[in-house]
Amino acid sequence: MDKIEEKKEGAVLEEPKKELEVKKDTAPVTLDEIKALLEKNLKWSQIIYEQNRKINRNLMWQAISGWLRILLVMVPLLLALWFLPSYVGQFMDKYGYLFGVNKAATTNQQTTSVDQMIKLLPLDAAKQEQIKTLLK
Repeated sequence: MDKIEEKKEGAVLEEPKKELEVKKDTAPVTLDEIKALLEKNLKWSQIIYEQNRKINRNLMWQAISGWLRILLVMVPLLLALWFLPSYVGQFMDKYGYLFGVNKAATTNQQTTSVDQMIKLLPLDAAKQEQIKTLLK
């Protein structure tokens, strides 16, 4: 409690000084031992540096190959979306009869669909003709 009050008043508290404990059994470290430890540390640092360079190189090539894979998939898809409609139209012009597509039906689709709907009605031919003339 006293220390807190002293701190509030602006008095500087002194921390107790801790002395380093030195074992009396250990021999002093020689300059040769320090030099050997530094060389060992330098060798390990070089090994770690080389490993990091290899890892970075592998990561770079993985990123490049990832982008190449994306391009190998996307470019053909985009080209297909660009060029495929014209090829499908040409194919349907040549071989549409195999699929039941009639050129005359595509050009006069509106009139043929109206004719087909009128034929479905239970009317005689004269009334069907009257309806056709009314709709035109």
